Amino acid sequence: MSTAAESTPPLGAVNSETAAAQVGGQAGAGGAGSLLVVVEPPSDGCEPVGAILLAEGDRLARKLGVDLHSVTWPAGPNLDLEPLAAALADIVRRTEPAALVLADTDIGRQLAPMVAHRLGSGAVLGCSDVLVREGPQGTVGEGRRTLAWVKPVYGGWLEREIDAVAGVVPVVTLDLAGMEKPESPPDTVPAPEVAEIDVQEPDALAEPRVRRLELVSPEARSVDLVHAKRIVAAGSGSASENLLATVCELAELLEGSVGATRPVVDDGRLPKERLIGQTGRTVTPELYLALGISGSPHHVAGVRRADRILSINRDARAPIFQFSDIGYVADLEMVLPALVQKIREWRDAPGSPEPR
Repeated sequence: MSTAAESTPPLGAVNSETAAAQVGGQAGAGGAGSLLVVVEPPSDGCEPVGAILLAEGDRLARKLGVDLHSVTWPAGPNLDLEPLAAALADIVRRTEPAALVLADTDIGRQLAPMVAHRLGSGAVLGCSDVLVREGPQGTVGEGRRTLAWVKPVYGGWLEREIDAVAGVVPVVTLDLAGMEKPESPPDTVPAPEVAEIDVQEPDALAEPRVRRLELVSPEARSVDLVHAKRIVAAGSGSASENLLATVCELAELLEGSVGATRPVVDDGRLPKERLIGQTGRTVTPELYLALGISGSPHHVAGVRRADRILSINRDARAPIFQFSDIGYVADLEMVLPALVQKIREWRDAPGSPEPR
């Protein structure tokens, strides 16, 4: 997908964005000799993500010309982010890395702003890429390598390049969706060190900066498509008045979100925020179920990174089958109500396992 890029001038202070303050760090002239990567413990279900993050950190450190350091924390239930944030901030103060990089997971998105606040820095969340730039020849910054963070904006329609500046250590989360896990870790990447967490830190216990009042799980139907794990997408072949209601019911049974193609949105049958494709959302779900979707290049561009694509279409020559893991040639008027009925019977049967 081709996207326009919006260049942002260097920033040296938090820019009033609570979760994604636009700041950066500089290597080379600033004397930073390392890149610090935070890896979540494997027991938290993040082993694949950790391997991907380490490989990406190694690539970035090589380009930046610094050493790669990585850190993790002891695995266990009831993780308290306050002392963990304090421990990471202390490591950053002692080592002064070019940047602190985390995975863009639920924990990473919470932890990054907390660490940045303690450092007087800022957090850039959900970056899709990191650029390493060298100063132009004949300028004061010639040969100086700096970091720039690429962050999707306007629902992924554009990208903003956030240039790095000297004086602060940026805290960044990288969106690793779609990146393949390396077959084996690079030989140059050491195992992450385990951070020492002082759970008795006075200011963390007496005056916590963050208090969790309640954890409210979002309804799958209201989840932004970018974060949905399962998506049931409706094309022109499944957007009739009767079928569209069944599509929504199927999505609810699968605990997934409903997506749509351009014709369905243009006809007003689903809202614009449900649009998937080159002019809509780019999604990376675990499961993408394409119902009555022909598979135009504009739509396929938004779903290429899905883990698994299943398609149902009455036209055996539909291009969507070329991009599908499994494809079924069938009439949705007959198949879809029967599929919903089968899933409902399976769900309501005694002893059925809980949906995952």
